[in-house]
Amino acid sequence: MLPEALSRIAAEAGVAVVETAGTDHWTLFEEQVACWLAQGGQVERADLARLAETEAALRAVLDSSSRAVAARHAMVWQGRFTTVLEQLSADARHTAAAHLQRLVRDHSVRPASAASAPGVIAGENVRFQADRGSLVVGVANGDVHFTSPFRPGPAQG
Repeated sequence: MLPEALSRIAAEAGVAVVETAGTDHWTLFEEQVACWLAQGGQVERADLARLAETEAALRAVLDSSSRAVAARHAMVWQGRFTTVLEQLSADARHTAAAHLQRLVRDHSVRPASAASAPGVIAGENVRFQADRGSLVVGVANGDVHFTSPFRPGPAQG
């Protein structure tokens, strides 16, 4: 299992693949991602095919299902980046993560201010729960349903 900081980098890279697919930046970004995945070895045709599949899938959807398709592809790419990082030694892992982070920053279409923002992308239902006086804050692009807030018991005031 990767440390949180490295998992976040893999997640940001997965989102960057989805956000960059189909843009003017895609060709160069796609090549750079494939080279990063190869980690100095031969670029695998399977990775190139997956990148092309992602671009085609995202170009094909224009309706309300596009968010779910984008989320699914972002999670797939996050998983692929995570797998590569997990297979590396600790020293190589940090170097590769820094390279991936630079690649996302330099070649994706996401503004730099948004690149550092943590986030959750989900194609299905997500449940956020706050308890014991904590607070959950987020941005939702879709339906939101609330349940009754926590009511303290008599001993809690």
